[in-house]
Amino acid sequence: MQYELHHFSDASLKAYGECTYLRAVNTNGDVHCSLVMGKARVAPTKITTIPRLELSAAVVAARTSAMLRNELEIDNLQEYFWTDSKVILGYINNDARRFHVFVANRIQSIKSVTDPKQWHFVCSENNPADYASRGLTADQLVTSNWFTGPNFLWKRELPLGDGKVGEVNDNDPELRRTQHQVLNTKAEEVRTLLGRLSKFSEWRRAVKAIACLKRLAKHIKGLKPKLNETTSVEERHEAEQFIIKLVQKEAFSSEIYSIQQCKEVKPKDKANKLYTLSPFLDENGVLRVGGRLTRSSLHPHVKHPAILPKTSHVSSLLIKHYHEKVHHQGRGITINELRSNGIWVIGCSNAVASHIYKCVSCRRYRRSTQDPKMADLPEERMEMTPPFTYCGIDCFGPFYVKEARKELKKYGLLFTCMCSRAIHIEMLDDLTTDAFINALRTFIAIRGHVRQLRCDQGTNFVGAKREFLNAMKDLNHEQLKTHGCEFIMNVPSSSHMGGVWERQIRTIRNVLTGILDQSAKRLDSTSLRTFLYEVMAIVNSRPLTTEHLNDPRSLEPLTPNHILMMKSDIIAPPPGQFVSQDLYLRKRWRQVQFLSNEFWTRWRKEYLLNLQQRLIWQKERRNTKVNDIVILQEDNSPRNQWRLAKVTEVYPSTDERVRKVKLLISDSTLDGQGKRTSKPVYLDRPVQKIVVLLEAES
Repeated sequence: MQYELHHFSDASLKAYGECTYLRAVNTNGDVHCSLVMGKARVAPTKITTIPRLELSAAVVAARTSAMLRNELEIDNLQEYFWTDSKVILGYINNDARRFHVFVANRIQSIKSVTDPKQWHFVCSENNPADYASRGLTADQLVTSNWFTGPNFLWKRELPLGDGKVGEVNDNDPELRRTQHQVLNTKAEEVRTLLGRLSKFSEWRRAVKAIACLKRLAKHIKGLKPKLNETTSVEERHEAEQFIIKLVQKEAFSSEIYSIQQCKEVKPKDKANKLYTLSPFLDENGVLRVGGRLTRSSLHPHVKHPAILPKTSHVSSLLIKHYHEKVHHQGRGITINELRSNGIWVIGCSNAVASHIYKCVSCRRYRRSTQDPKMADLPEERMEMTPPFTYCGIDCFGPFYVKEARKELKKYGLLFTCMCSRAIHIEMLDDLTTDAFINALRTFIAIRGHVRQLRCDQGTNFVGAKREFLNAMKDLNHEQLKTHGCEFIMNVPSSSHMGGVWERQIRTIRNVLTGILDQSAKRLDSTSLRTFLYEVMAIVNSRPLTTEHLNDPRSLEPLTPNHILMMKSDIIAPPPGQFVSQDLYLRKRWRQVQFLSNEFWTRWRKEYLLNLQQRLIWQKERRNTKVNDIVILQEDNSPRNQWRLAKVTEVYPSTDERVRKVKLLISDSTLDGQGKRTSKPVYLDRPVQKIVVLLEAES
């Protein structure tokens, strides 16, 4: 009697599994087949591909085979594995391709218990494992061949010749992509010891490596038996001269040959930078500077330093070594240290300056913050709009007043018109959100509706913005036009972005100082409010430009009061043309409109054109990029304690220049057990508050 186990595997998007049949064939050729066991598993919730599910089903069949062989204990038991996926057969029969980890691990699991020759192809119609993966009703299960197996198992001969599978396609998604590396064998053949020194980043390590290499060579020759000792000063000095001679032999081979022949550089080589140095070869074959210090009492190596090219990697190592030796001082001190140690680098000044520019420590100590080119003016400052339609706001103070026996703090709230440069001042009892909203409502009641407010991220402004957003959720589009107020906030620590109102605060303080100097020592709230309004009137009377100030025949200087005294609630001007004869008419509104138009005409000609020039930040600078390593400027701590940060996001302006970035820093704190832990913190900052240490690769 011959016994065979036939394992069928299949998968669908819902489940995957296998079923096993025991087939017995006697000597007369009679065949009997029955179901031994079946196993199915639900597909994982994570979406995966059908080939991977088919491979998982094949793994289940292989593991079931190992279990049944141990349990049945039948001698000469033959096993066959059937699948309706030619992709899986290709994976199992392929040894030349490398697969991803998921597929590779399962193929290895299958091959550990089965032979690839045991795997065969079966059509889906003849695969009973399809029932386990897709499911059947009770009636369908009774009429199916699930218990008896497919029809070909009841035949004497099995259809084993249909499962031949070729190579796996190159575009198969489970194949691991190979990286082709083209090696330049010619370059490898001519690789020298000097080329290997380019792998070193420190001069001391390079010298130590050459010294150890020379000691090993002497040990092989029997001249230096001890290898475990540290290198001596003589050995390191010998290694330094050996490295310098290697560099000189590569960079100045023709000059060395010329000196060996005629004891000097040929006259025709006057364009060569070595010609002015009067070079010569010392007793060790090192090319040194002749110069004019031969009669001095200096050390011979200081009088006649060794010559090196600035493009060599060894020169860079020496510059870095002596630059760190003088604790990252400037170019002059580093050059002096090089020459006092017997090194003369051609073009040393540029080479040292280039190293200092790239030195991370020097950037940390002395590099200035980012200063991108000054941005263009926003539209709000160039459009002819009613005063205080677009405003900048800020608080200033405190001012100390006395109420009875109490001494209280009072603050000023500045509103400045982005267009006409007019100001309005309100007094605040404190810096809370409620006090600011009350002052804002007072301002709107006096000056009219405000469409946009620009400010910094003070807590009272942030709270007011939140309150306004919550209040405007239920308003329709028309109501938003009438009552809506947009807040535009600068990033933290960027007072330069609010220069429009910061400059006005300086003017207010200058005027207020003169007023308070003449007041009594006892100042109460009413007096302070009166003084603030007096300051407002004085500042609004200032000329916007210096044109015609000294010409008695010119027009009256243009001031914010020219437009403030005629402000109306009408946003758009009425239709019609307004001429100078309107001044003599009895229609007051035409007189006002003519004067208003006259203000904006002069404003456009005299004031607006003065804003054309960029007074600072005029040069084009490199844009800060993502993954730049920077230090964050903190005004309350010394520079060497500024925190390290990484740029994670940039915010380009309309002119494609980056002026705001998002930084990732590590905030270190102590937990309850006294252990120091760190957590990532993200901050928005202007680029004027960061110093770039390492630039990200483009």
